[in-house]
Amino acid sequence: MSPEQEINRPDPVPGDGVETAPCSEAVDVVGIGSCVMNYVAMVPELGRSQRKRHSQGLEITPGGATALSLIQLARLGINTAWLGIMGDDDDGSRIIEHLENENIMTHGIGRRKGARSPFSWVTLCPDGERNTFIFPNVLSDLTAENVTANMVGCIDNSLHFHTDISTVPLRTTLQAIEIAHAADCLVFTDVDADPIYLVEEVGLGRMKELEVILQKTDVLKLCLEAARRLSGEESARKACDHLHKAYRSRYTVVTAGREGSFIMYDGQVWHIPALGGPGVDSTGAGGAYYGGLSYALLTGIKGESAGYFAAACAAFACSRVGSLHLGTREEIDIILSGEGVEEAAETDLPDVV
Repeated sequence: MSPEQEINRPDPVPGDGVETAPCSEAVDVVGIGSCVMNYVAMVPELGRSQRKRHSQGLEITPGGATALSLIQLARLGINTAWLGIMGDDDDGSRIIEHLENENIMTHGIGRRKGARSPFSWVTLCPDGERNTFIFPNVLSDLTAENVTANMVGCIDNSLHFHTDISTVPLRTTLQAIEIAHAADCLVFTDVDADPIYLVEEVGLGRMKELEVILQKTDVLKLCLEAARRLSGEESARKACDHLHKAYRSRYTVVTAGREGSFIMYDGQVWHIPALGGPGVDSTGAGGAYYGGLSYALLTGIKGESAGYFAAACAAFACSRVGSLHLGTREEIDIILSGEGVEEAAETDLPDVV
């Protein structure tokens, strides 16, 4: 970004107050949800037989379900914006810089003096197994009042609204969804972790708030763990059917790794197989799927075809290490043509620090 294009942001404010910049610019998709700096350590195994392990590399890139869905959309040519708050630390500055480099609008991001920006630690094994530890930090302070005061205009002017159940307080998320519904904006909610744990142990909100969020969601995407916890069903297919009937979303999607995904829409259910090979790293695959599904619906792709497009985005994301390995339309089309991720993906692994 050139100096002439530099964005004016509010000065960080001291104390407990959070200042966010009023934002009313029109974009196709706006998101309020998880946006973190990912620290991904490559390790030989996740075993606990020894107390210390040597890392085989470290990658530092933005992550978070909502942020990655917006980055995926931006690489597919869609105008997007992330709204929220960051600390005034280096991670916050790097996250904003990364978003701007992806052509994501950041006018609605405020900074808080002395606060730590959200980040996560990820340990990744060669076989793709990983553990993730999330530190929401200043995102825990984003309030419903912040949304009402500064973010209504941008949400009003968008076509899709993206959020997730992970880091932002449920009361804040619910307020944003209410605004989106009033503006006839299609609401996408990603539940990519155990929501009962997030409510009962983490204290993200109340179960009643979670239930209302799910009931007001138009496109509900859940990882298998979340779907099992909410439905009581073990199989992805049965969990998808149960949740579709319970919350009456237009689309209900359950992603199940190498088992693929299940989609219910308009009285029909489809099993979408996992595309590509076994994969290298699933970090970012959920966000890629989420963004791909949003893109498909924006461009008139529906039903089973929308599921295949989303699965192709996830397959591309899994083909290399790192959360930012997200495909362009040309690269995704190669996967959909059946030529595989090898032809679509870059030939070199990303550099690690």
